[in-house]
Amino acid sequence: MTRPDLREALRTHFGFASFRGPQEAICAHLLDGGSALVVMPTGDGKSLCYQLPALVQQGLTLVVSPLIALMDDQVAALRARDLPATCIHSMLDGAERERRLQAVLAGEIRLLYVTPERFRVPGFLERLEPCDIQLFAVDEAHCVSQWGHDFRPDYARLGEMRRLLGNPPCIALTATATPDVQTDIQQVLDLGDAPAWHTGLERPNLFLSVHEVDRGEAKLDRLLEILDRVGGPGIVYTALIKDLLALESALQVRGYRPLVYHGKLSANERRSQQARFVESPDALVLATNAFGMGVDKPDVRFVVHWQVPRNLEAYYQEIGRAGRDGEPSLCELLYFEEDVSIQREFTDWANPDRELFLRVADHLAGLGERVQALDVQSLRETFLLKNRRDGRIETILRLLRTMGCCSGELDDNTFEWHRAPTAEEIAEWLPDDKHRRDLEGLLAMVRYAREPGCRKNAIHDHFGFENAFEDGCGTCDGERNVASWLDERLDPTRIRPVPHRQPSERGSAKGGAAPPVERGEWIEVRGHGLCAVVRVHHHRGRTQVDVERARDLTPRTFDLGRVKWRRIENS
Repeated sequence: MTRPDLREALRTHFGFASFRGPQEAICAHLLDGGSALVVMPTGDGKSLCYQLPALVQQGLTLVVSPLIALMDDQVAALRARDLPATCIHSMLDGAERERRLQAVLAGEIRLLYVTPERFRVPGFLERLEPCDIQLFAVDEAHCVSQWGHDFRPDYARLGEMRRLLGNPPCIALTATATPDVQTDIQQVLDLGDAPAWHTGLERPNLFLSVHEVDRGEAKLDRLLEILDRVGGPGIVYTALIKDLLALESALQVRGYRPLVYHGKLSANERRSQQARFVESPDALVLATNAFGMGVDKPDVRFVVHWQVPRNLEAYYQEIGRAGRDGEPSLCELLYFEEDVSIQREFTDWANPDRELFLRVADHLAGLGERVQALDVQSLRETFLLKNRRDGRIETILRLLRTMGCCSGELDDNTFEWHRAPTAEEIAEWLPDDKHRRDLEGLLAMVRYAREPGCRKNAIHDHFGFENAFEDGCGTCDGERNVASWLDERLDPTRIRPVPHRQPSERGSAKGGAAPPVERGEWIEVRGHGLCAVVRVHHHRGRTQVDVERARDLTPRTFDLGRVKWRRIENS
């Protein structure tokens, strides 16, 4: 296909008048049957590099994506343009999965999105055999590498899956890959001598700063300054859910109503909080690092890290969610030395030693049918004597599933043990130097926070672009004061204040007479005092709330139609 054809297709399918950067060259290369590695900053249009070829050639493009929510969002955006795309995943019921697969087999679909775990479903690969797979696209390709910041064991099997699919051309896409990770991607996916397109890292509208504190309370003072000076929308990343909830309460006391996103919320709650953030012109969301991938929101004005991230790759990916509209945005790390121990623990949990791995595997193999009575918590209590909430057991179970030694989940009675791991598999999946490499990644993050100099140069050096700014970038606190940059770049008349709680009519509630409460509000319940609302349920005309009592943080659930209560307002 000639370039004029590609440009016409771009206008027809996406409404764009021109390509950005190397997009056109990448699309033409794929249509010629080539494979490629594409490393582009977040928001630079990586997805179009495989979506456009999929729409202008016959056959199926199979896209591997790490998250169900991300797949749903991408498919919804394509379907909104009347483009033939779908996804198949575990959140769909069996009948809907089959209906979508039949549409794929009938040739009605050009883009099929799946998670890497879908290839473990018995018979899935065989069902795809009749399909004319023209392109195999691997999104967030850094997940294939054990040296990457977000290793997913099932990603590491994608090279094998590609071969079983007939070795179609492959495009691997990522925003965060060091030279070592890029080499790993090329080897795992068997890209051979396929060209690599790397568009650099520079985002001149982002100002990078580190605010070091000597006590935890000072972080809240600094965050309040940012909320007041920069406005929203904004993201605050925390490493621990307990710290996220504590920060939520501290902000609520001061009248703010932040959104929250973390792993203890239900899938519906996570989707609701994400949708509210995307739709809001000024919202603040407190989130763990699971939030942000696939969030299409161009006007995020700040990203604050409440704790140090585990490495520079994770940090760069997360700050990349700021300022996609090209407007000035602040990216600030609140550095407290004691927080480093949190990431040190996470690193230990992600790297169980071989002795523990074999003990768990032998235990599961010896249970026979009794394994159906086991759950993850019981397994923790058996093997972890001190911190039973650490993640080593979950890591071991993920690795065993990837090896094919087991399938299903312990906590929903679908677990099945198949075989013991081989010595070769253990050596491959538990390499001797992975723990050391992960610790080195954390050390690089600490050096970024503590050592003077241009912060953007430090990030560029880490990703293989040495001395990218010989005279400094001019957009970090290594060279200029963050306050002066804000004064220069931010127009006070355009700042969107992060919303406080809006006053509403007070009153007692009986039988639902008062307006319903929302998550984040404070209520006073007779006999229990002041309570923070953490979840609201509406069922058959009744409103129930899960709360934490302020006096002792005890959780309680109340039916608001059966208790005396009143809303506490802040003004």
